[in-house]
Amino acid sequence: MKKFISLCVAAALLLPVSAGAQVFNHLSLGIGGGTDGLGLQLAAPLGSHVDVIAGYGLGLGLINVKAGQLSVPEQPGSATSNNVSVPLNLSFGMNEGRLLFNIYPGKSGFHFTVGAYMGSSHVLNAKLTGLPAVYNTAGVDVDGYLVKATNGELKLALCANGIGAHAFAVKPYVGIGFGRAIPNKAVSFSVDLGAQYQGKPTVWAKGEGLTGRIQEVQITEKQLQDIGKFTEEAGKYASFWPTLTFHLYVKLF
Repeated sequence: MKKFISLCVAAALLLPVSAGAQVFNHLSLGIGGGTDGLGLQLAAPLGSHVDVIAGYGLGLGLINVKAGQLSVPEQPGSATSNNVSVPLNLSFGMNEGRLLFNIYPGKSGFHFTVGAYMGSSHVLNAKLTGLPAVYNTAGVDVDGYLVKATNGELKLALCANGIGAHAFAVKPYVGIGFGRAIPNKAVSFSVDLGAQYQGKPTVWAKGEGLTGRIQEVQITEKQLQDIGKFTEEAGKYASFWPTLTFHLYVKLF
């Protein structure tokens, strides 16, 4: 995947040389949204066959959407404890920059897109509510940080690094679309469909250290088996994130 994206970007940069067209002679502003959140981006031509697009997307998410129930031990750490069912609420957590190249093989608005989404590794934010009171004091020790609930509420995050790292994810993107990022007139409309490669998802949560320091730590499947099952199920969909977007572009000059 990484080599494929690199080859496509290299081809996109070489196309303008043979096209003989001006580079960065126009600039447009795009506003839109889709499964990658709400986006604001700038586009400029790299010749007659390629546009470069740079922007930022904010995954506002679905607030307090109940995604199902999880079964957790009533007494954590006890092999004989009964389980209780608690609701799982999800919201999108993607807040990312993007660098994309639209490649137009002909004169129409049909294009291929390659590039990457970069920034936050968060894909989904999860919240367990109604946990037994013991979870407010007894938690899971992760490398010296205690992950526990607050007022019966435990917040988790499903994260994916792509080909980057947890601190700065890099998620290659490949897609197709119709419409020009640089309008022939004053405005244009574009629709795109593709997928981000996110890699294997992991579960993270904020833990408290002995000194009171708060840090985000990774929770393994052995530490929270039920959350591990959730990770495995969500991973079927998170490894390649489907991206459907709609944008309205306005030519600035």
